[in-house]
Order: sequence, then structure tokens, then C-alpha cells
Amino acid sequence: MRTLTLPYAGPAGGGTVEYACAGAGSGTPAPPTTLFLHGLAGSIDDTRPLASGVPGRKVFAHLPGHGRSTGPDPLGYDVLAAAALAVADHEHATAALGVSLGAATLLRILSRTPDRFERVVLYLPAVADVPRRPEAVAPHRDLADRLAAADAPGVAEALLRTQPLAVRGSRVAEAWAARRAEELIAEDGDPRRWLPLAAAVPLDPEGLERLRAVRVSVLVIAQEGDPAHPVEAARRVADALPTARMTVFDEAGALWGHRTELRELIAGFLTSTDALRR
Repeated sequence: MRTLTLPYAGPAGGGTVEYACAGAGSGTPAPPTTLFLHGLAGSIDDTRPLASGVPGRKVFAHLPGHGRSTGPDPLGYDVLAAAALAVADHEHATAALGVSLGAATLLRILSRTPDRFERVVLYLPAVADVPRRPEAVAPHRDLADRLAAADAPGVAEALLRTQPLAVRGSRVAEAWAARRAEELIAEDGDPRRWLPLAAAVPLDPEGLERLRAVRVSVLVIAQEGDPAHPVEAARRVADALPTARMTVFDEAGALWGHRTELRELIAGFLTSTDALRR
């Protein structure tokens, strides 16, 4: 997939953000352009399955510290938000979907600019204003150490620890982790740059309160049996958003066990003209 780069500027400094586009907008009314943001240690390819069935243009961005996207150290949510907004503004995105770290980035944007997008999907939000538990941060620290040592089996093992408990031993998940481990090692970046993000929160108490000003439609998606993305964190986010609707998948995992249902849910939400109710 051919990628582009775009400069951006943030309060702590700027950099360049790498992104790719797919699809085209046509029809009356024209379907939206949707921005897709991956999770920690994720990639553009990780978000593409979530875009299946979504009409219009799809814009997939690498957040700073991932792919060829750059940014000032230490990486923080202001930097990630600035990079995401630069792409959204340049490509005229009117909707957005964020996975985990990407969802947290969108929360930061919503708390500052509540009307920037018309529709937002927060997929597996892991944190809002309360720091993640040490056991949720530990796999990311282990991942950084294994990546620094170019230990592919160790990287794959650490990646599996970020997935739902019920799918970690499946062949599909193991194959994904092995492939992603090789990709991360080939990137040859500094994995420890991610660690501040693993322990950071996108919202302060005032930021959580500011979410109550959001009036755009928001879909929050969570899954049971996922220590890295606890349902209670997603519920805290949904409760703070007046227009949010929340869907919780079972322990089989949303993408791993209910891929078709998940894609239909996302595509239906992003294309619906009906107002959502809590």
C-alpha cells in the first residue's frame, strides 16, 4: 500500500506523519472520509480489516513512533493528536475510528475539539483519565525489551499478551503475532519510545468532564476477557459521552471471534443517518 507523508506541528514540537488512502467518495450524499488510527505497537495494516464494508475514502495513519511517522520525545497525546489532526484536516476526514492508543488519541481530540468529527468509533479504549494497571503496562515493557534484543519469539509472546485471554493460544492469533513480530523488528526503531504512552492517560479530570460537551455520534466497542482493554475503562468513557452507544463482545474477541458482526456494526454506524441514542 503506497504511503504519503505530511508535516505536522504540535505544542511540544513537530514531525512527519505517514499515511495511506484507499477508496473513493461518490454518490448523494457523498459517503464520509474516515480516518483510522491503530493501537500501541500497531500499524496501518492492523486497522484495514476494520475498514471493510465502510464506504467512501479511508485514510490510515501511522501515529508518531510507528512506521515512518516521527515526533518529539517524550511522545505524548498532544503529539499524537496533532499528527492525527494534520492528516484529518489535509484529507478532509469527517469520521474517525481509533483502536486502543488510537481511541485514546481521539478522546484527547474530542476533549479539546468536541465537534471536529461527525462520527467517532472508539474501538477497545484502554484508558481515559485513570492510569492503566501495572499488569496492563507490563506486556508493553516486555515487548520493548524483546524488540531491543531482536528476539522474534519473545516479541510474538509479548504481543499475544495484549490480546484477549481466550484467543492467545489460537493458531490465527499466533500467526498474527509471529508476522507482526518480524515486521516490528524490521522497522528497526527505538521501541522504548512507546513506553511513556503505555503508562500515560489522554484525559485529566477536567478533560473527562469536557467530554460531556460532545454532541457528535460516538460508538464505543469493548470485549470481555481482555485485561489490556478492560470493559470498565470503555464503560467509563461511554458514561462520560452523552451521545455514546456501547457494544460489548464476549471473550472470543470482537475481531478474532466476531469479525463479520464487528465489520457490520462499524460500517452500519459510520453510514447511518439516524441519530444514536444511549
